[in-house]
Amino acid sequence: MQQLVGTLKPRSVQGGLLAHLFMTLAAHRQLLWQMAKREIRDRYAGQALGSLWAIGHPIFLMALYVFLFSYIFPSRTGVTDGAAGSMVVYILAGLIPWLTFAESMSRGTSAILSEAGLVKQVVFPIEILPVKSVIAASLSQVVAMTMLLLYMLATESHLPLSVLLLPALFLLQIGLMIGVSYALSSLGVYFRDLKEIVQVFLSAGIFLAPILYPASIVTKGAPLVATLFALNPFSHLVWCYQDALYYGHVEHPLSWLVLTSSTPVILYLGYRIFRKLRVMFGEVL
Repeated sequence: MQQLVGTLKPRSVQGGLLAHLFMTLAAHRQLLWQMAKREIRDRYAGQALGSLWAIGHPIFLMALYVFLFSYIFPSRTGVTDGAAGSMVVYILAGLIPWLTFAESMSRGTSAILSEAGLVKQVVFPIEILPVKSVIAASLSQVVAMTMLLLYMLATESHLPLSVLLLPALFLLQIGLMIGVSYALSSLGVYFRDLKEIVQVFLSAGIFLAPILYPASIVTKGAPLVATLFALNPFSHLVWCYQDALYYGHVEHPLSWLVLTSSTPVILYLGYRIFRKLRVMFGEVL
């Protein structure tokens, strides 16, 4: 296991591996983009509207969530600042990135398995396979987040200056998803049950992060639960998005520090695992 994961290398070695990753992705950026578009098309192949569902689906879900959290469950979330619009923003600020991350993890487990023919080609850059799944999953978040910002403008007549943090926050999230996808896609080649394990985790994961309720509701007087929330990396991602969209300022500075410092580490470890395991992909597949 120590040989598989390795220990944290000096910063120069870590930076060198990540630099190699970035150069590889940049060199094959056109192929990466084309494969991401193909994955989106394949997902809706045979349907009347085709790829338009890639935009229509998140728009429909956003409209449904706004309706549910504004009119059906307006008093059951624990957000008590008195504005239904703010409650919707609080929930969706965490729910949108969580759904994207969940989709990325689900696709990541089979990113290599589903492209076995390409993996066996010696000249094909298989490094792009987990990344193209992340890009395909991220499209829904871009659409949904745009709709949320429009909703905030319509209900509150302004956007907080903290929304300027969203591009940097989204890039950090992309880095996390790529690192996790590299690890899941490579491990999934050897351990086929991994996809089902991930699905079970994702089914419960939405309730293990402060998405549908403030953490203070369940952590008050329960230090163990508060510790579990703090150890959950998804909690910090959710808190950062809620800071940018709901609070309007950095309410959780520790979460920003955790997210900023952990993203390159997870990206490095995920890619390192991928490089260690890729040598046997052709034989296992």
